[in-house]
Amino acid sequence: MKRFLVWFFLSCGIHCTAWAAGATLPEGFLTSKRCVKCDLRGVVLPRAELPAVLLSGSTLDDAQLQGANLQGGRLFKTRLRGADLSGANLQRAQMRDSDLAGIVLRNADLRRAYLAQSNLEGADMADTDLRNASLEGAFLKNASLVNADLREANLFGANLSGAEWAGARLSGAYWSTGKRCQPGSVGRCEQGP
Repeated sequence: MKRFLVWFFLSCGIHCTAWAAGATLPEGFLTSKRCVKCDLRGVVLPRAELPAVLLSGSTLDDAQLQGANLQGGRLFKTRLRGADLSGANLQRAQMRDSDLAGIVLRNADLRRAYLAQSNLEGADMADTDLRNASLEGAFLKNASLVNADLREANLFGANLSGAEWAGARLSGAYWSTGKRCQPGSVGRCEQGP
């Protein structure tokens, strides 16, 4: 019965309710669905195929989306606190103004993702591909960006206090100060004049 209720509310298209909390849904279940302001706390969707999904304003705290394909997804003002998106494809995902505190994005692909003004406090983004991503004004306090690839990323105005950068590739990135990191910047932004 629980799976039926989850399907019913997720297929509603808009203003879904909390019935899916803690539910395990089959792979590919939400492919290209629209679910605005959904409560999907604790949902388990490993390797889900959700390209261009619309989940704006939804809550997915503690969701398990390891290896999911959310390429081009629209997740504006989405809450993913403590969610695990290790190895997920988030290329070109639109996640502006989202609450991603404590999210796990290890080995995820966030090339050209839009994370401006998002809360990434304590996020685990080790080994993540953030090339050309926009993190403008993001809150990255105590985030781990160890061995992450941030070449050409925009970090202008971001709060970087306590963030870990060991091995992070920063060549061509726009630092929080607005200055560009020099070629060969690894682990720290070598700024020019």
